[in-house]
Amino acid sequence: VGHLVLTKTVLGRHWIGIGTNEEAVRLSGINPRPSKVLVFALMGLLAGVGALFQVSRLEAADPNGGVGMELQVIAAVVIGGTSLMGGRGSVISTFIGVLIISVLEAGLAQVGVSEPMKRIITGLVIVAAVVLDTYRRRGERSTH
Repeated sequence: VGHLVLTKTVLGRHWIGIGTNEEAVRLSGINPRPSKVLVFALMGLLAGVGALFQVSRLEAADPNGGVGMELQVIAAVVIGGTSLMGGRGSVISTFIGVLIISVLEAGLAQVGVSEPMKRIITGLVIVAAVVLDTYRRRGERSTH
């Protein structure tokens, strides 16, 4: 649904434009403020839905239930090809990144790697993805 909204609707194109260069969107005659409010409201709603899923999975409202998940999220997004510098990324590529991180986490658990070592390995994967993204951006700049 997110992919279709971002790629097939005018509102989705506005959101992508605002995320890439808000000033350019504003100068093209589009007021970014209502779109930003809508995006933040939607993200709040989705965070609440995610919290409900987490509470139902843990069968308790534990405030520490998601500790360490932020590293997995960042890793999935970066591995999926979203640039930390902005201007590049898609829902489909992020989903592929989530699958890769899930397989990595499951594989490390199967091998019996300790939790701190899992975080180190995930961090190394993030660093490798950022380095590859940097080289890819340099290659694109040199061809243009």
